[in-house]
Amino acid sequence: MYNKISSIILNSGKANGLSDVYIAQPDSLKESLAGKVFIIAEIGGKKTDGRKVLDFLISSIDENYYNDEKILLRDKIEGLKIENIFEAAISKTNKNLSEFLTEEKIRLNTSATNITIGVIFENKLYFSGFGKNKALLIYRHGEQHEIINVEANASDIGSLANVNGDKASFKSPAIFSSVISGEIPVGSYFVFTSEALPEYISGKDMIGIVTKLPPVVAAEQIKNILNKINSFIPFLGIIIKNTVGADNQEIREEVEQNLSAHSSISSLNYTEQKTERMLAPAGLISFSKMYKGARRLISDLKPKPIAVPKKVYHEKEERHDDSASIQSIKSTQSIQSTSPIDFGKVNTLNNMARADSFMIKEKIVFKKRPNPIGANLKRLLTPLAGISNIHLVPGAKSGIKNWFGGMEKKNRLLFFILALVVIIFVGSLVFTNWNKKQQAAKNNYNNLVATISEKQSAIDSFMLYNDENDAKATLTEVQTLLGYLPKEKSDQAIVYKRLEDVYNTQVNKVQKVVKIDSPEKVNDLSGLQATNIVWANGKIYAGASNLIYAVIPSSSESTKIQVTGVSNLNNPRFDRKNIVYYWTGDKIAKLDVKTGKTSLINMSSSVNENFGAYDIYNGNLYKLAKGNNQIRKSVSSVSGYSTEVDWIKETDNLSQVSDISVNGSVYALNANGGVIKFYVNKKVDYSAVAISPAMSAASKIIAGTNYIYVFDAGSKRLAVLAIKDGHLLNQYQVDSLSPSDFAVDERNKTAYFLSGEMIYKIPLNQ
Repeated sequence: MYNKISSIILNSGKANGLSDVYIAQPDSLKESLAGKVFIIAEIGGKKTDGRKVLDFLISSIDENYYNDEKILLRDKIEGLKIENIFEAAISKTNKNLSEFLTEEKIRLNTSATNITIGVIFENKLYFSGFGKNKALLIYRHGEQHEIINVEANASDIGSLANVNGDKASFKSPAIFSSVISGEIPVGSYFVFTSEALPEYISGKDMIGIVTKLPPVVAAEQIKNILNKINSFIPFLGIIIKNTVGADNQEIREEVEQNLSAHSSISSLNYTEQKTERMLAPAGLISFSKMYKGARRLISDLKPKPIAVPKKVYHEKEERHDDSASIQSIKSTQSIQSTSPIDFGKVNTLNNMARADSFMIKEKIVFKKRPNPIGANLKRLLTPLAGISNIHLVPGAKSGIKNWFGGMEKKNRLLFFILALVVIIFVGSLVFTNWNKKQQAAKNNYNNLVATISEKQSAIDSFMLYNDENDAKATLTEVQTLLGYLPKEKSDQAIVYKRLEDVYNTQVNKVQKVVKIDSPEKVNDLSGLQATNIVWANGKIYAGASNLIYAVIPSSSESTKIQVTGVSNLNNPRFDRKNIVYYWTGDKIAKLDVKTGKTSLINMSSSVNENFGAYDIYNGNLYKLAKGNNQIRKSVSSVSGYSTEVDWIKETDNLSQVSDISVNGSVYALNANGGVIKFYVNKKVDYSAVAISPAMSAASKIIAGTNYIYVFDAGSKRLAVLAIKDGHLLNQYQVDSLSPSDFAVDERNKTAYFLSGEMIYKIPLNQ
């Protein structure tokens, strides 16, 4: 167990609002991977509303934190931090809470609302708060304990609801705006309290209670003290004690105090040997063990010394031998001149002593102890001296064979041992180098996966607060990192696929792409050869050759209207005054949708010259003259459109414009999806930017009352922009269709697509 935790709840039912403490009780697996979540909350307002908010917070943080798939990958991916997972969970919980308050229309008393959410994992603590709750750290400083306040100052969230309580204008704040993280020192305590508790218990008393009693007992002691206060103020608190490494530290201190000098040295030697074994690189041979083994082997192969037989002296010589021996052994004093000296007998005694005997004084002074490693190494290398005499000639094979065959058995064995040692040593170096490279590659891989996961969590946070610029920049970084991520192995391919799916989802989210997998089929136009559609007054009008079909959505009935004098009805436009216009080549066909009557409007050859994209507003014709970088206006007359003037008063580049739409202002559509706005004959500053991913052949634009609709048949996308400033709201992609044209029912927020001879519809959620 890494920590001990206990709660304090007193007078929670005697005050307005809700006061409560929650400590999660996950199963052992979740706790080992993710720790324990806790909440301390004072929620102002009605008790029922407070209970709803707290219950929602508990369920939301449990779902967003414990059920995050990154939790289950922590034991598989090195570098994946709890802090990032908790921060992402807080972001989601914050968003969910905002939506919950809006939907339930709960009004909180912000001045009386104080909430802290945190998680304790091993000896690390992460928490986020709002309001005036206290976060106190009690830690050892020298021989005493000190207490510091590490609370975060939450920003003012403003009003949670407007006065009128209108659901459309109801807004809720981002309550948990930051996360504080840190490590609790060994043997220290962290205490979260409501604002009132530290005002009734001094810091000294709190230190004395918390540090001397277990958390559960300390909590009861604090409640006993607070019960004596004649007040109905609610008191809340959580006591957390870090126990990581505490037991080991106490044992070490006790051992250090009781060790004697002799046992300390013995323990030190043992620890040194044990540490040497523990720190030995994996796969390398131990030279000390190799030396000891070689020494034992040489000792076994070394011929045993032959016992020297005792010399038998004759009786006559015995006295002289004894005398000479005694004189030689006792001291280095001069021998009496009167005593006869037999040097041959003295030399005999010296020869009987071993060569390394310390009985001889000269040897005590001059003899040096031989180096056992050098001597044994010399013995090992001696058999290899003959190798240098072997020449690599055609007869080298036989020479090596003869040389090896002439080697003594002992030397041959030593040669094999040395060769084996060299092979083991080289193999160990190769294996260790390979292992290091593999470990480095694994660490780099895990760090890369963790970095990508962190950046993807950051993207979720950016999108939560509508920070599209940072989200797009981080997406670019993720795309680059995914390019470096290997995927050759099966497990790597699985991780890559998971991260790529998250990336694609986030790309669609940032680019606001809504994929419509199954659009609803509403009308079948088989056999009618319709090439275009337009929405007008509750019906879809489909143009084909010289016929117009008035179709009611989701109905098999249709009305056929024939336009005489034309052969091809193209590019329909609805002027919002019950008139649908079609371009027919040299004329404009006009359909009154109320009466069903049709007529033709003539165009002079000059007006029809270079006729391309057009729109009609208040009966006036606006025509795109791309080659002249101009939009020309022609006023309707009895004879039709006979004269035209340049409408744009300033020079602008319109070479990439593919279509225009007029609703008082003129909106020009570029092929890449960008929109240019003109008003009162001049280009105005309009914040619409090219749609991402860029369209390659955007071909149709409709400027409605509140929105602008941009269609690209090639990418099967319909983009919706806010007409006020041109920012992108959504992109609807219908990959299952092959759309050639579209129409919009702006009132009912529905788009219709003509795909082949079928009409489909999708809802527009702006």
